[in-house]
Amino acid sequence: MSNWYQEINEKTAPIIDRIKEHPFITELMAGTLPQDVFSFYINQDALYLAEYKKVLAHVGIKCSNESDTQFFFDSATGIIAVENALHQHFIQPENKAVEPSPSCELYTSYLSRIVSNKPVEEGLAAVLPCFTIYKEVGDYILECQSNKDENPYQDWINTYGGEAFANSVKKAIEITNNYAKNASPERIEKMNEAFVKASKLEWMFWDSAYQKETWKL
Repeated sequence: MSNWYQEINEKTAPIIDRIKEHPFITELMAGTLPQDVFSFYINQDALYLAEYKKVLAHVGIKCSNESDTQFFFDSATGIIAVENALHQHFIQPENKAVEPSPSCELYTSYLSRIVSNKPVEEGLAAVLPCFTIYKEVGDYILECQSNKDENPYQDWINTYGGEAFANSVKKAIEITNNYAKNASPERIEKMNEAFVKASKLEWMFWDSAYQKETWKL
């Protein structure tokens, strides 16, 4: 398969549309998202990234090409370091979360299970939506917003709409496409399944933040 990502991206377009239409995103773009909701999101994102770093390093170890391994190692340290800087900017120490929400726990556990127990192709497909969806959301907000000079969340928006992040996303797609080229039809189906499920978990993460989701018991 010459361009696996293009095909799966088209199939998951409705999920992306649902994310763009979510009130978390529309209010973030308008700058009207309540501060307590954004704070909840940033806290949960920090907990998510603490695990995602490990997942990226693990999938990098499983790559057969040294440059691919290095890319995921760099992603686990460099790219996420930028996000951590944002967390330090937006998170107040006294409000720092210590427990992941149910959706955050589900997402990181799923990624860890796939990367640890399944072939590298499936792991690559599972971690990719965190790259691609954030870029699509960042680009969408930058294109559609009219309040760049007064949005309190502009630093966050600019991070995911920036050129450095775009280059990383492009490389992650390229690596995954390369592994898909030699994958069997059965493996492609598993890659598709992992990508779709991780994309749905991205929506769940946004929604859980908007709802300020907590454990029921």
